[in-house]
Amino acid sequence: MRKQAIAIMILLGLVYSVDKVLLFTVDVLPKSKPTPVELFMDRIGRIESGNNYRAVNQFGMLGRYQFNINTVRLLGFRVTADKFLHSPELQDSVMHTYMVANYRDLEPLIARYDGKVVHGVRITRAGILAAAHFAGSGGARSYLTSPTQGSMADGNGTTVSQYISQFSKFQLPALSL
Repeated sequence: MRKQAIAIMILLGLVYSVDKVLLFTVDVLPKSKPTPVELFMDRIGRIESGNNYRAVNQFGMLGRYQFNINTVRLLGFRVTADKFLHSPELQDSVMHTYMVANYRDLEPLIARYDGKVVHGVRITRAGILAAAHFAGSGGARSYLTSPTQGSMADGNGTTVSQYISQFSKFQLPALSL
């Protein structure tokens, strides 16, 4: 039994042998490079809250990605604000779910506008999804299709154009639906 356990641990890279002395490593699994989606989520988190999972802003937006609790619930997550704030995994799941929902809703516009310049800003898939995070999919759609929506701003004075421009060079692959 002991030999089988050691063999399994060796296969998993948890044990190695030097001169017949078993050495157990603590941090044996190398960290993988973040995926483009993880990098996108990290950038949104940095912009929204400095990547602080427990942040609450003056408008009551919650967590790393500054969600309204009603949006969280609309996405199908039945949680309290307190539970949401204390669960990084839940916040990341909500963000990914929101990204996929926005991608599904905006896919025709992404195909139409990716690589074009609108309101003086280069449009990318990532920029459209960032705009959708910032202003909802309807706000992103209005920005792209209306000649007067370039200056739409939130309560902090940040515009959709500013948000999109931060992602003008960001390469995000198509999301799996």
